[in-house]
Parts: sequence; C-alpha cells; structure tokens
Amino acid sequence: MKKIIFAFLLATIIVSSGKAQDIQQKTDTGKIYFLRSTGFTGSAQAFKTFIDEKFVCKLNNKKYSIHEVPVGKHVCSVQFGGKTSKEGAEKFEVEVEAGKITYVQIVFETGLWINNIYCEEITENSAKKKMEQMKEDTDCL
Repeated sequence: MKKIIFAFLLATIIVSSGKAQDIQQKTDTGKIYFLRSTGFTGSAQAFKTFIDEKFVCKLNNKKYSIHEVPVGKHVCSVQFGGKTSKEGAEKFEVEVEAGKITYVQIVFETGLWINNIYCEEITENSAKKKMEQMKEDTDCL
C-alpha cells in the first residue's frame, strides 16, 4: 500500500511540475514596438501594421505602438489599407526574447513609378532617439 501511495505522489509531482513548466513557457513574453516617423510624404494616411498576419494597429505619422507577444519568431508587415494582411505585403521576421523589446521601424519609400512600405528592425538607441519626437498611440485599433 505504501508503494502505491508513494508512486501516486511521485507521479503527481512529475505531472504538475511539467504543467508548471508549460505554463511558464506560455507566459514568457516580449514586446514589439512599431515606430512611424515617415516624414511629410504619406503623413495623412494611417498605415496598417500586422503581427503574424493579425491586424494590430493603424499607425499615424510621428506615433509608435507597443504590442506584447509570446517569445519566439514573429512576422511583421505593414500596408496602406485593409485590416487583413495582403499577400503582396513585404514580410519581416523578428525574434522576440522574454522581457525584451524589439523595435520595428516603418519605412516609406517614394519614387517616380512606385511607392513602397516595409518594416525593418532598428537598435534600441536609434529607437529611443526617434521616440523623443513621437507619441505612443494607445488606441490604434
């Protein structure tokens, strides 16, 4: 009888420690900051930002948004319109680490024949300098 109780307790401890580890892994998060300071050209139109093809924010010029995401790889994209990620939108992959911030800048290029918009990762120092001239958009949906 003692062996059965001991085996049951041991099994319970093993199972619950595995669940605790799974819960900890699921709750580990980091943040993605989208920064938009694209200048005068295109400043009247909000750009739509996406993480893993899910619409997260319509971002106006001189604004930034903060998004908490699980750790791991995520695909960011930006486009001119629509709340569903378009097939042709340029995708940009970032690696998010627990408790860390990944800064993603929105770049808007204009040319004679084409306008292009895309994301690129920037350093914390560059981001903080840019953010001094920007405001956080807390209601961007």
